[in-house]
Amino acid sequence: PSSLMQSMSAFVAQNVGAGKEERARKAMTTGMGLGAFIGVFVFLLVFFRGDIPSAIFTDNQAYIMRSAEYLKGFSSEAILTCLVFSYIGYFNGHGMSFPVMIQGITASFLVRVPLSYVFSLKEGANLFDIGLAVPAASVYGILFFTSWYVWYIRKSDQEIQKGGHKN
Repeated sequence: PSSLMQSMSAFVAQNVGAGKEERARKAMTTGMGLGAFIGVFVFLLVFFRGDIPSAIFTDNQAYIMRSAEYLKGFSSEAILTCLVFSYIGYFNGHGMSFPVMIQGITASFLVRVPLSYVFSLKEGANLFDIGLAVPAASVYGILFFTSWYVWYIRKSDQEIQKGGHKN
């Protein structure tokens, strides 16, 4: 997802500079689809067999099982993060770092960290539950960026109708 974001940013910037906003938008949605497609395979592996990637780092079975438990809760992040990072690349390609910064800060400090804490307080708390905080923060990021994207598209369309220039 990180590589997708970086390449998306450069591609979008080039196309915006060339006046090809539609191509930039299509790149973002194509990146989301491609990333999510690959993310499904990672999701399936870590949801059903999180012990396999965990065993790369240790032979301690207790650690492997606990890490697989966490990965099961975290697993949907393999799909969701591709959507969030494609949005980040799109906005960075437009030179719009403000929404990217706000989303990153709020996702961490208003969603991921508080949810991890709340889930850890639950009676019978386990690593699966705590792992759910990460994809919850990505769902927040998707909603946040979708709102910004809709706002940006409407604003751009209004500027075009008024005879202004599209960013």
